[in-house]
Amino acid sequence: MTRAKGDMVVELMQDLDRPGAYWLVVDASEQSFVDLDDPTHLEFEYVQMMAYIIESALPEDIPLTALHLGGGLCTVPRWIAELHPGSRQRVAENSPEIAAMARSLGDLTPIADLVITDGLTMLREAIPGSLDLVVVDVYEGPETVLSVFTHEALESARQALRPGGWYIANLSDAIPFALTKVVVATSQELFRNVVLLAEPATLRGRRSGNVVLGVSDSELPLESIVRRAASGPLRARVVAGDDLTDFVGDARPAYDVDALPPSGDSPGRRFR
Repeated sequence: MTRAKGDMVVELMQDLDRPGAYWLVVDASEQSFVDLDDPTHLEFEYVQMMAYIIESALPEDIPLTALHLGGGLCTVPRWIAELHPGSRQRVAENSPEIAAMARSLGDLTPIADLVITDGLTMLREAIPGSLDLVVVDVYEGPETVLSVFTHEALESARQALRPGGWYIANLSDAIPFALTKVVVATSQELFRNVVLLAEPATLRGRRSGNVVLGVSDSELPLESIVRRAASGPLRARVVAGDDLTDFVGDARPAYDVDALPPSGDSPGRRFR
């Protein structure tokens, strides 16, 4: 299935090795993957890093109330529905073309309410204290959408989360990590705990890649995250506490009136 979205070409392609699996490809860049036969199979490295945080922070089998900014093929909502039966989830997907492709893979009603809307709008309209989880994975083609990472947007997320809730975000970046440092600084001003996960090669500056943030006012299950990151299919580096403060350096929080720095070297084109 192929659809045009403005100047972009959006395609849904079946995986050659896994009969029930599909790729979402935007302008020849792989953007999302789902295995309908095994929703717990997470192909992308950044989704595995998200899973390390969620698995550590939120006990399995307990239903969650989750809001997802950015839908793709609804990989994370499908994964949560499998591991947390009875969860209530909403997904904001700004692209009608991508939403149509996600729906073409089967009825999403038991999994999530998929709405074609701007993610920031849905976040601001969330009922205060109603969510266990906010997952942010918003791109326009290969580029990170920056408006969801300002102080005002993160404050909306903080208000929407109930005590013990978690905000999980994926962004693409590269050394010197100007965008990541600003988003972490903004998160640290609003929340008690922030943890960063990335592949070691990305943090060493050997390549651009994905950085995943876990943010919460609840206690940070750091040992569990580190253990999963060290023993899972993807080996990720975990940065928290004083090490994360050192990483941020003199970066300052960003507000709506500020221009957030772009993600380094447009890594979304090659490493998502």
